[in-house]
Order: sequence, then structure tokens, then C-alpha cells
Amino acid sequence: MKEYRDPLGRPIRRLYLKTDVLDKRCEEVMREFMERRSGGYRLPIPADEIIRLIEERAGEVDIYADDLPEGIHGQTSMYYDRKPDVKIAASIHNTRSDHRVRTTACHEFGHVWIHAPLWWEAGAKMKAATAGPVWNCHRETIIDASEYDWAEWQSGWISGAILMPASELRSWAAEYAARFRINLPFPAKSPAGSGLTAFVVERCDVSIIAAIVRLSKSRLLVEE
Repeated sequence: MKEYRDPLGRPIRRLYLKTDVLDKRCEEVMREFMERRSGGYRLPIPADEIIRLIEERAGEVDIYADDLPEGIHGQTSMYYDRKPDVKIAASIHNTRSDHRVRTTACHEFGHVWIHAPLWWEAGAKMKAATAGPVWNCHRETIIDASEYDWAEWQSGWISGAILMPASELRSWAAEYAARFRINLPFPAKSPAGSGLTAFVVERCDVSIIAAIVRLSKSRLLVEE
């Protein structure tokens, strides 16, 4: 793990975490929580489990917030001296599936889990305390976040890594490679690529776009 100055001028340390480290830690934290609180780890990860995971580590949690700006699915408010508050937009519950709720909840958990301690550390160094939040982290309507804001990018990666664990993806991809006698990564539109994508969609209960993004970023799929 490397540390850098935050490029956006925030008083926190910038953490550089390799994606394989994030993958491993995401699977570990979700597995530990579900085995401790829910009778065992399983896929797909239910929305209620992710919400409970957030509630265990955050301050106030509003999963039906009606005061977020249009286009913002979730928000985590950071403080120097206490746990962050989390809001999830009420509007994303009114859909045919809970995909947006689950991806947003995982995204906000990333901020609570990885980034909130950086603000506590900064507050302790500056001996700072505030009545209101010192930074708001937003989850927008996009799946593949820009790397401009490293914290948002990390939380986007965490969202995919929790819902589609890397160890499972590699295992499933190896099975498809053997079945179709093709090497990884698979072309996205090949029989192996399409089959793997469909399997991830069903097994992890995610959207096709989310599955393709995750598989591509994991170097198991090549988009044409």
C-alpha cells in the first residue's frame, strides 16, 4: 500500500490500493460479516445484508432519502470526529430489480469502510471537530467511474468486487475456458464470453452492463 497527497486538495492521505488487494479484502469483509451475522456467505449478496453491513459501521443511515440531487444515487457524509452518515436515494427503490440499490449500497460502504478512517486521522492531526460534514462523497448514475477522484474510483471497484467476487469470477472463467477450449481473456461476443457474462448476471444478480464492466476490468473479458 502506497500513500500520496490527495490531488483534490483534501486534507486526507491518498491511498493507492492495488485492485487484487481490494478484491481480496472485499471478499473477506463480506464473508466474515455474513458468516458472523447471517448464517453463512452466499451469492447473490442480498441488499439487506449490505445495508446491515453499512449500519454496523456508519452513523445515521437513510436508505429512502428524498433530498439528494437528481442523478445522485447515494451519498456518504464524512466527519473528522465521528462515523459517516449514509443516504441512498428513495427513487432507486422504485425499479423492477434491486440492482441499483445493491450497487449503490456497496459503493457507499466503500467510503464508510476505506475512506472514513482517513478523515478521522486528518481530524486528529489538526485537532479539528465540526458540527457538519466536511466532505460529501456521491455515487452517480454511472457504473464505470472515472479515476479523476481516486476515492470514488475505489468505491466503484469495491461495489463490483463485493457483488461479483474475484475468486468466483476466476473459477467460473476457468470452467468456461475448458468447456470452449479457449484462452482467457474471452472476446465479449464470443460464445465463451457471452456465456460467462450471462452466468455472472444470473449467479450474482447484477445487470449485464455491470457484469461486462467487472469482467473486463478483471481482464477476463475483452470488449470488441
